Amino acid sequence: MQLPKLRLPSFGGGGRVVVLYSLWTFVLFLIFLVATFPHDLLLRSALEKIGFGPGNSQIAFNDVKFAWLRGYQIDGLRIPPTPGNDTSYLELTHLWVRPTLGKLVRGNPYSVTLNAELYGGSAGGEIEYVNGSLKGDIAWDGLNLASYRPLVTLLEEGTLVGRVSGLLSFDAPLRTPASSQAAGDLALDGAMITGGKVPGFTFGDIGLKQAKLKFKTGPGRIEVQDLTMNGDVSVQQTSGQIGLRDPINESTLNLRTNILQTATTPDWLKTLIAAIPRAPGAKLDSPVNVTGTLAKPRFR
Repeated sequence: MQLPKLRLPSFGGGGRVVVLYSLWTFVLFLIFLVATFPHDLLLRSALEKIGFGPGNSQIAFNDVKFAWLRGYQIDGLRIPPTPGNDTSYLELTHLWVRPTLGKLVRGNPYSVTLNAELYGGSAGGEIEYVNGSLKGDIAWDGLNLASYRPLVTLLEEGTLVGRVSGLLSFDAPLRTPASSQAAGDLALDGAMITGGKVPGFTFGDIGLKQAKLKFKTGPGRIEVQDLTMNGDVSVQQTSGQIGLRDPINESTLNLRTNILQTATTPDWLKTLIAAIPRAPGAKLDSPVNVTGTLAKPRFR
């Protein structure tokens, strides 16, 4: 008995069609691999290797995924001052990271471009790995003061509004992060405190049209190079240092400044400015020293 011949399906175009089907299958495989890859485990492993995992300078996040047009997307990134602390120094709603294409084609694979959404505003810049350090330039715009919890917690009562923009250049050695250094500028627009109260003191409403700060940072400190404020109070020619502590409201002050009245200074603030201790015979516009802490400053 003769069995019928088995006929295999025939592809028109010969081997070329087979190659195209193979390529299509390979592309689909890559797409599904990228879409289902455990990106969060990869990031946690990378943070552990450079010393930013649990037990060190804690960096926490909710999720990591691949955003096809923007690179890696990290959701809910936060840097608490100590592991398990709910009040984070920095919280990013979304962070996108991708290679810096211009430097990549020139042979530098260790440079990345960052874009972020945080505190109701945005930020962006570049970071690169150079000789054991992370160096970068970051700019931000439209950050909402009311969303920054370490600052809001300084108030026992009251509301805080205002928008912050600025830029920062930094150099952070990975082996000794405590020796990191940075320099930058901050601009604050439309700031106001309404119904404010700090420990032991209740004060009236106060607003600032604009404030500008030029600063540097070093191990455990912020060097204030110049600070000016204009609004219900005028602050001019401010310089000195702030020693960083945890919690942040215990940070120590060593500043010299001029605090002046303006046409819109409320009566309660005029009384405080007049009560600032000064040298015998000194005028109201003479400089004063500011010491103590952020929560309890002292003037002399």
